[in-house]
Amino acid sequence: MAMMHKWFVYPRLERAAHWLWGLVLLTLPVTTFRYVPGPLGRTLISPLAIYPLALLVIIMATIFLQKKRLPLPANFKPLLAFLLFALAASFFGLVNEPLTLRGASFEERVLRGWFSLFVGLLFFFSAFWMNRDEQDLRRSLKWIYAGLALTLLWSLVQAIAINTSAIPRAFVNQIQLFFSTRPIPNRRIIGFAYEPAWLADQIVILYLPWLFAAIIARRPLTGRKWLEPALFLISVVVLVFTYSRGGLFSALLCMTLVTVLTGRASLKRIFQWFASPFFHKARAGRKGLALFLRLAIIGSLFLGLLLALNFLSRYQYFASIWELGDEQRPLDYIVDISAGPRLAYALAGLKIYENAPLTGVGIGASGLSLFNYYPEWSLAIPEISRQLTPDSSLIPNIKSFYVRLLAEMGLPGFWLFIVFLLSFLAMIRRMFVSPQPYLRFVAIAGFFGWLGLVLRNLTQDSFTFPIMWVILGLIAGLYPYHPKEFHFGK
Repeated sequence: MAMMHKWFVYPRLERAAHWLWGLVLLTLPVTTFRYVPGPLGRTLISPLAIYPLALLVIIMATIFLQKKRLPLPANFKPLLAFLLFALAASFFGLVNEPLTLRGASFEERVLRGWFSLFVGLLFFFSAFWMNRDEQDLRRSLKWIYAGLALTLLWSLVQAIAINTSAIPRAFVNQIQLFFSTRPIPNRRIIGFAYEPAWLADQIVILYLPWLFAAIIARRPLTGRKWLEPALFLISVVVLVFTYSRGGLFSALLCMTLVTVLTGRASLKRIFQWFASPFFHKARAGRKGLALFLRLAIIGSLFLGLLLALNFLSRYQYFASIWELGDEQRPLDYIVDISAGPRLAYALAGLKIYENAPLTGVGIGASGLSLFNYYPEWSLAIPEISRQLTPDSSLIPNIKSFYVRLLAEMGLPGFWLFIVFLLSFLAMIRRMFVSPQPYLRFVAIAGFFGWLGLVLRNLTQDSFTFPIMWVILGLIAGLYPYHPKEFHFGK
């Protein structure tokens, strides 16, 4: 495998690329930067990281042009097949009498969709190019942890301002609006992101995977054994303050599955450690201290769980999940827990897919016809009724990545992306069975991030989601088998 540092001819160029990539990772938490211009109008996802990313791509493109070769990931073929079919789907949508909605034309929506996908691919390939071995990962993790530390610090400041009077909330909002387009909500924290769910996605998909893998695999790449456990515990606390139901569910499910499937040795060690005072002879004082320590750990975990549940239950948005009426219909329950709009968007997206099951309506164009397929029961929901008012300029979106793929690219485009997504699972499995501990560590983190991403895409639908592309790029770049390169010129 060609090491990343071999691509660079000049040391200054290499240092510049490393610094720019570090700045990309450091600024990833800022999802809606106020000063990112939109070429086709303002968008919710305007990452600050786009600035260092653009400079990094220019440097890498210059290097590849000089060397007349372009490194490609091992799963480039399914990605290319998906992109080609997405292009064909956009063409078919153009010739099938496209709609216009609220001044937005089909061509504009398709260009926005392709620009969104293009930005995501830049994050993917940059992560792939800049992470090719353990040394690269160690360097990246320092920046990832630095970004996490800043995110946790600012999130805790927001939590204090929201729940106490120790920090003026108006002051926190002034700082937030200096770089973002939205102040902090009334009850929930958002960190540097636009909304609480996006902060939860950052924690679950990008940060927790490496922290949890370091704990499970007992392999702290930073050299500080206390750092990953400390950051992990604080991250879980911040996750609770987001009140993100999807984020908390994803984190619990990911930790459970990753532990069961990859952490059996760690579970065995933990069990042996807890059981050791009962099966090994020791002096009475030491045995009593050992028993007290284990009971204190169990009590702390149980108390922390009770406090978290009590805190979450104070907010009706979260508490309504387990408040099911005796004769309440499932649909009424979904509406009561504020999930009705997302269900309506998904059902409308499936109707669009039914009308064009083989080609879809073109990338980015599903919002133009979404209003026509809202189910009748959803029209009374305030979020949807506001969209239907004549003075609204909103173009809706499906809010489910998988349904969006079906609606905009049909069944072939959907399955091509699923094949591309599953190819990362194949990479993870092969790295996990490797005799190298470093690759097993990457596999554990990669599986955690991959699983969190798969769950996230059930309720989010943007192609310009840097965290998704960065974690996939890290997996592809650190995969050591069968590297590919595209050669051009003599």
